[in-house]
Amino acid sequence: MTVNNTTNDNARNSSYSQSGGKKFRRIASLTYQKLTTNTNEHLIPKTTSSVTNYPHNTSSQGLKYPWLRLPPTPQLPYPHHGQYAQINNISIWYTIYGPKNGAPVLFLHGGLSKSDYWGLQVRQLQKTYKCILMDSRAQGRSSSSSANITYDLMTSDVVSLLNYLGFSKIHLVGWSDGANIGLNLAMNHPDRLYSLFAFGANYHPSSGNDTSIPPVFAAYLERTQAEYEAFNPNKSYEILFNDLLTMWSIYPNWTKVDFEKIPLDLPVWIVDGDHDEVVSREQPDTMASWIPQAGELILPRTGHFAPIQESTMFATSLEQFLAEVTNTTTCSNYRFICINNCSRISVDSFYTLVLIFMFRLMLEYAG
Repeated sequence: MTVNNTTNDNARNSSYSQSGGKKFRRIASLTYQKLTTNTNEHLIPKTTSSVTNYPHNTSSQGLKYPWLRLPPTPQLPYPHHGQYAQINNISIWYTIYGPKNGAPVLFLHGGLSKSDYWGLQVRQLQKTYKCILMDSRAQGRSSSSSANITYDLMTSDVVSLLNYLGFSKIHLVGWSDGANIGLNLAMNHPDRLYSLFAFGANYHPSSGNDTSIPPVFAAYLERTQAEYEAFNPNKSYEILFNDLLTMWSIYPNWTKVDFEKIPLDLPVWIVDGDHDEVVSREQPDTMASWIPQAGELILPRTGHFAPIQESTMFATSLEQFLAEVTNTTTCSNYRFICINNCSRISVDSFYTLVLIFMFRLMLEYAG
């Protein structure tokens, strides 16, 4: 597909709407158009009635619908020593937590956000693992260049940062775009990975949920714009949004053949939320079926923002995965359990999640 790269914003938005890109990408375009009011003002209103009408707080009502909440952006644990690596003609922001001899785990955030969204998971894992966080190019605190943003380019940034920091291999935890970067790394640079935990990934832009504009996603756009303008040196959220929308409209565009490049001895979990508003269930199911050794985990009562909606469940699942792969040399030793013929998770993780789910139900009924 040919994408019109003209600098005229109207022409660019038109090319995106005609691209056929769906999933998160289609929702993003529609949401952005509806929330944009005046090009001379803040692009997204400070308040959105469709968001405030949903139980997105921590009340008992919110506990009943956690996938409709967008909890506050977590803070990274203190002290944190953010630094910049000059790689690929840009400045990549990164920080590292945990013991020097801990197994290295790289966290990659979702599109438009920043590393802080992993704050709750880092708090739980930093005592055991060396947690490495980086802001993707043009996002968070990292700068950009004139090059078009692609998953290949961001994957190159990851490889360059690993070289800069002296890590030959890492465990990778990715959310949304971060998960797609992780899959790209597994396909094209598998020698740099010990394992991959991919949450909210997709393999093609034309399959996804685009029947409505999720209020939680509208709130996410509002929040990430404010965060971007506060932290990023480029200060133009509109340019970033349009650049990412261009990428989302055509990438990733993987097939089964691409997934066959992932080595069979690379531990992989394909993870998603059962109420993901932007990734259809077909996406994780298909990807897991294309990776013979992969486990598939569908987190209950969560959406596309599970790392902050159900942070304890997410971190516990991640801990279980890392505990297995750091003590297991191949996936052939994994024990899996099937749920409705689609969700494959380790037996130990299954029981852990059952206990968490029962505890939450007790809290709801007690309230």
